[in-house]
Amino acid sequence: MMNEAAEPNYALKLANDSYNWYREHAITCRRAYRLQETVILVIAAAIPASAALMNNDARVPAVLGALIVVLAGLRAIFHWQENYLRYSGAREAVEAQRRLYFTGAPPYADPATRDQELAEAVTQIEQEEMAGWIKVAAERPKP
Repeated sequence: MMNEAAEPNYALKLANDSYNWYREHAITCRRAYRLQETVILVIAAAIPASAALMNNDARVPAVLGALIVVLAGLRAIFHWQENYLRYSGAREAVEAQRRLYFTGAPPYADPATRDQELAEAVTQIEQEEMAGWIKVAAERPKP
């Protein structure tokens, strides 16, 4: 029985799967970030407008302000922008390796070692991205 890592095209499948994962997650994070920032902007703009329209009633502006606080907290928890940037960088790094692989450029010029080189390069990219995630996740929001 053949070991999965020894199967033909394992390295290319690894690179393609990594590229697709980073691409999909970068798109999701970009959308979440843009949606959140747009909602924050709209709600923030609605606070003074509601205060002007609701004379002597601070409930609506207070609720809108509370929503801003919740959305800002979600930003600090989910790191959508940071994830989008990291995932996009990793995706492009994997794509650069795939291009070199497909063209047979160094370090992929030798057919005997090109799959191993690609698997090592993709693994390195993934490890660096994970280290970036750990750094972002470990940071404490500043009060």
